Amino acid sequence: MLSYNEAYKIAEEIHKGQKDKAGGPYIDFLQNVANYLKNKGESEEVQTLAILQDSITSATKKTPEDMIKMGVPADMVELIQKMTYHKNQGWIDEYSCKLIEKGVPAEDSTYDAREKDFVRFVETLKDNPMAAKAKSAILNVLLEDKYIQRQERRELKTKFRLKKYKAAIQALGV
Repeated sequence: MLSYNEAYKIAEEIHKGQKDKAGGPYIDFLQNVANYLKNKGESEEVQTLAILQDSITSATKKTPEDMIKMGVPADMVELIQKMTYHKNQGWIDEYSCKLIEKGVPAEDSTYDAREKDFVRFVETLKDNPMAAKAKSAILNVLLEDKYIQRQERRELKTKFRLKKYKAAIQALGV
């Protein structure tokens, strides 16, 4: 098993120079997620998964093979991949068009469709308690005030993003 300290060093290297929604180092956000889990009494394994959860994305340019070479066990890499959200743009477009046909404003229908797509994705994590707990922690930390950008022109987007996170947390049921 990969220790939390080993995972932290890997995540720190992978996310070097990246910023979180509050403008701070992204590794600090991941550490906050791990601390959230630790304070809830969750295992080191769940904390380790949480700190590595954003390692295989277009922003990091890391592949599953890269992660395994860095020392992350294959089963954890598989979970990281499962936890990585890829929006289904075709589904979002189809769903939002149906809402627009019903008279819902275009911007609202798009946000609603994105929320539904994200919640559908999150529900796929329910069958793995570790992934569900780690994703729930990530979403709960994102609801903290310091991660919510308050810009007037983006207020509607922020409202829908928060609604999406809350719906996803509820869907996870942990």
